[in-house]
Amino acid sequence: MRETCEVAIVGGGVIGCAIAHRIRSQGRSVVLVEAASQLGLGASDAAMGGILTQTESSCLGRLSPVIKHSRDLYPAWLAELAEISGVEVPVLDGGDIQVALDDEEMTRLETEILPLWEASPFAVEQLTAAEARKLEPLLSEAVVGGFLLPDELALDPRELMGALRRTMERAGVAVRLEARALRVASGPGGARVELRGGETIHAETVIVAAGHLSGLLLPALDAVMLPIKGEAYNVRRPGFTTYPLRHHVFAEITSDGRTGYPYLVPRHDGRLAVGVTYEEGVGDPTPTAAGRDEIARWTATLMPAVADWPVERHWAGLRPASADHIPIIGYVDDHRRLVAATGHAGLGITLAPATAELVTAVLDGRADEEIARSLEICRPDRAFTPLRTAPKPAPTAP
Repeated sequence: MRETCEVAIVGGGVIGCAIAHRIRSQGRSVVLVEAASQLGLGASDAAMGGILTQTESSCLGRLSPVIKHSRDLYPAWLAELAEISGVEVPVLDGGDIQVALDDEEMTRLETEILPLWEASPFAVEQLTAAEARKLEPLLSEAVVGGFLLPDELALDPRELMGALRRTMERAGVAVRLEARALRVASGPGGARVELRGGETIHAETVIVAAGHLSGLLLPALDAVMLPIKGEAYNVRRPGFTTYPLRHHVFAEITSDGRTGYPYLVPRHDGRLAVGVTYEEGVGDPTPTAAGRDEIARWTATLMPAVADWPVERHWAGLRPASADHIPIIGYVDDHRRLVAATGHAGLGITLAPATAELVTAVLDGRADEEIARSLEICRPDRAFTPLRTAPKPAPTAP
């Protein structure tokens, strides 16, 4: 069997769906291929939901302009999705508080991290211990200080995917669920996606947004892609039916030679997403008791009261990381028919609207100065840091 369209997209997470919506809005015919029984069941379903500007270390440095552009796009993008889909996605806009629980960590933040924050295009406000606890009274008495990153946002990724699913349905994107892509290929006249079962989708362009599995379809990327497993769980603050905290909260804590990264993201219905673990190169998305216990231990250190809140859901996911933790966006074949849109690591939610815009610019063959700079940063043929020495960022989204 053969199906024909202008653009075929492999991968139905937040990145693939954001791209599909953007391209379809230009009038192109789009077929979206997803191996699972529902869109967004991979890394997108496991994400914590932070729209990050500075918390993730890879936000800083050369990726910072792309982060800034995506953050600027977010309000209008969510409004557009709501208008089309009828689904409002609540957004927490209080910012992120990153705290230190001892003087050594506060010194590290002040001397190593603050200069990077100040060099970014986003605001940062230093907090005393009292100021941090005034903003979030449940913080541990051990907190010695911290910083407010006011431009960071947070949402529930499942609600974002719900809006995207409805948007694509109403816009006329053809979605093929339980359709596993085995191979993509290109030639001078077009590209194709070969599916398990023998069916082939022919397109002018194929976009691969298949997360950590993108390298299986695009062998040129296989050596520079790896999964990073992360676990998290939800708790519910007793008596709350709205945000249980006013900010999302992050810390890096080292004790007895081990480092933990507690990250707390409140939901609008009284839940609190609690994470996260960081296992580079681990490709098994099964949640474990050990992972849950590790999160609970570090979270109790950061915000002791949370340890008593009932747990509702425990999950794990695989962040799709490139070797340098910067997305890979652009053509990857000589015929300029295959486009990669992957490698976002823990920034898939953050970079979804910008990635959709960048991929569209690739297909259109034209870009303004800002888009051109972003595409240069994310170009697939850049020089990668070898995987074995890739920098390890603070983990913020499984």
